[in-house]
Amino acid sequence: MSPDAKTAELSGSAFAAHIARWLSILFDSSVLSLFIFPIVGWRASGIRGLIWSFVALSILTGIPLAYIWLGIRRGWVGDWELSRRSDRPRFILVSISSDLLALAILKFMGAPRLVWMLALIYACLGITMFTISNFWKISLHMVGVSGFATLLTFVFGFPAAWTFLFLPLVGWARWYRKKHTPAQLIAGVLAGTLITAFVLVSIGPT
Repeated sequence: MSPDAKTAELSGSAFAAHIARWLSILFDSSVLSLFIFPIVGWRASGIRGLIWSFVALSILTGIPLAYIWLGIRRGWVGDWELSRRSDRPRFILVSISSDLLALAILKFMGAPRLVWMLALIYACLGITMFTISNFWKISLHMVGVSGFATLLTFVFGFPAAWTFLFLPLVGWARWYRKKHTPAQLIAGVLAGTLITAFVLVSIGPT
């Protein structure tokens, strides 16, 4: 291989690694929720739903993110992506606690039902992921993307199904960065889609 070709290959690898890293960051569930919750809140009840979506966000994502930030500073969390499997069960336990707190507040303070349903889905996914992560590193990224895509399709109808197209991109990013095996990625898609659909169908129309 000529020096120029080798340089081009290295540059291409660096670019791919950069893209994979940013896809991993942008499609993390905590980041996605910053967009999904206001969209769903507005759909549910206009300004009132938007306000409740920010209340839910401050609990559902604010507490877990604060845990990671503090954990990195104190040394009990390795990084923002929770690359170490040992970090994941504790984080998911914190997430479940914040989910239950949000559910109680949203339910008893009269939040729009659709926003409450979104919090319920969070809780159900969290409990499932907590159980699985004790013995296997399922892809939380794929769980989040597939779960949100399922929810958006339920709320807005078939036109929102295009959001499932992000799954191959995110799956490639996690595989390229050697964070997950194909089996862990596929399991994440199935878990996110099926659990979200089950909760939505079980509760019924909003």
